[in-house]
Amino acid sequence: MSPAASFAERWARDNLTRDPTPDELEVLGLFPITCDGDEIEASKRARRYYKARGPGGLTELWHKRHPDDEDILSSCQDVYIVPLRARSMSGRRVTLIRLPAPTALDRTLSPKALLARWLMILDIRLREDPTPGDEVVFIDVGDLQPAHIKNHFRGNYWKDFVWCMKTAYPLRITEVHVINTQRLKTISLLLLHIGLYPWRRKVVRIHTNTEDINQAMGLDYFPIEGLPYEYGGRAGAMKDLNDEWTKKLLSNAKWLQTEERKFYDTDLRPEVRTRKNKNAMRTLRSNIGSYDMITRAHSCRSLHTRDDLDEGLYGAYRTLKVKPDKFYV
Repeated sequence: MSPAASFAERWARDNLTRDPTPDELEVLGLFPITCDGDEIEASKRARRYYKARGPGGLTELWHKRHPDDEDILSSCQDVYIVPLRARSMSGRRVTLIRLPAPTALDRTLSPKALLARWLMILDIRLREDPTPGDEVVFIDVGDLQPAHIKNHFRGNYWKDFVWCMKTAYPLRITEVHVINTQRLKTISLLLLHIGLYPWRRKVVRIHTNTEDINQAMGLDYFPIEGLPYEYGGRAGAMKDLNDEWTKKLLSNAKWLQTEERKFYDTDLRPEVRTRKNKNAMRTLRSNIGSYDMITRAHSCRSLHTRDDLDEGLYGAYRTLKVKPDKFYV
C-alpha cells in the first residue's frame, strides 16, 4: 500500500482481520478530523469504537438492537429525541431532547432504552450523512421531576454513554446545553448522575429558561426554518418530528441488526504498543540536581585579581555545584 494511502485504509489494514466495507472506510475517515489531525489519537479512538461495539463492550447499549422492542417503543413516547435536518452556519449538527416528554410526566423512564435508542439514531444519521461536523445537544429538562432523577439516572448507562461520546464515537459532542432548569434545584446532582459533572466547564452550559436556541448558541446561528415550533422555529412540533424518527428507526431495523452482528463478529489484530520516551529535561534535572562538576573556571588571564593570584599562571580548577534553579562556585 502506498504511503499516500488514506488513514482509513491504513488503519483497517493494521487493525482489522477482514476487509472493511466502503461504509466503514467513510466512517473511519472521520476519526482524524474528530481528533484535530492527530492520527495517533485517531487510531486509539477507532480501536475504542470497535471494542465498544464488540463482545465485552457496551453490550447493554449497542447490542440487541431491536427498534420494535416494547421498551424502545415506550421510550419513543417518553422522551423526544429530534436530530435537526439542517446544520448551523458553522456546520455543526444539532439534536434536541425533551426529557421527559409532556405526556410522560408520571411514568418511569428507562435509561437503557433511551440511550440504546439514541445510539441507533446517531448511527442512522451517520449512515445518511458520513461527513465531518461536531454535535451540539440541547436537553430540555423543564418538566423533569426529582423522582425522575432518583430513578432514571441510577446505574452506569449514562456514564457509559458519555464515555462513548467523549472517547470512542466517530463524531464528538462539543457542547451540551441543559435548558429550562428554573424548576430544577438539583442540577449538579443531575449532571453527576449523568456523568457530565467533570465535563461541566468545558462542554456543559446551564440555562435557566432559554427557549431561544440561537441565543444559547452564542456566535453560531441555526436557521429558524429548521427549528421546532416550541423553540421559535417552523419545522413542526417536537412530537411530530420525534414520530418521524420513530418510523425511521423501524424502517432501518434490518440494517441496525446487520451492523450489530458485523461489529460483534469483528476481531481486531493485537495492538502494537510503543514505549513512550521520558521527558529529557526532567531526567536531566534529576540527574544533575546535586552533582558536583569539576570544571576549568577561568583562563590564566582571568586570574589576575587580588583574590586569585595564588592559583597560578595556568588557571584554576574549581568545584561548580549545579542545582535545578541555581549554581555557585
